[in-house]
Amino acid sequence: MNKLFLVFTLVVAASPAFAQDALADWTQMLKQDLRATKKEVVTKGMVTFTDEEAKRFWPIYDAYNTELGNFVDARVALIAAYAEDYDNMTDAKANDMLTRRLSIEKQRALLDEKYRPKFATALSPRRLVRFYQIEHQLDLLIELQASAAVPKMKWW
Repeated sequence: MNKLFLVFTLVVAASPAFAQDALADWTQMLKQDLRATKKEVVTKGMVTFTDEEAKRFWPIYDAYNTELGNFVDARVALIAAYAEDYDNMTDAKANDMLTRRLSIEKQRALLDEKYRPKFATALSPRRLVRFYQIEHQLDLLIELQASAAVPKMKWW
């Protein structure tokens, strides 16, 4: 993921007008990269899974991750829309985007609550907290990478 972030940041910094086209390509690369590495990151972050934990955890995680993909897509699409409309945004459009953002966050929280008891069947409370910490860190990384496409504010 770090390689994709670096390449994307360099492209955006070199040519802000190119950012919109790059965002679509980057989003696809990010999804592929996440699919390929997310389990590895979770595994390393959890340090060790017993055979019994792994047998119970990974099927729940796969189902969770499938549903989670919808929220990643929605957030990236919203960030892309914001970047695209940044210069010509009306108050109504800004309010709509904020409403969508808050709705996405609420739905994401509901997903975590839906899966919490399921994960609790596979992990101890301490391990469950660790898992959600790792998920939160990955979520922040995705948000940071996607937000790189938003035009920078001029403070002077």
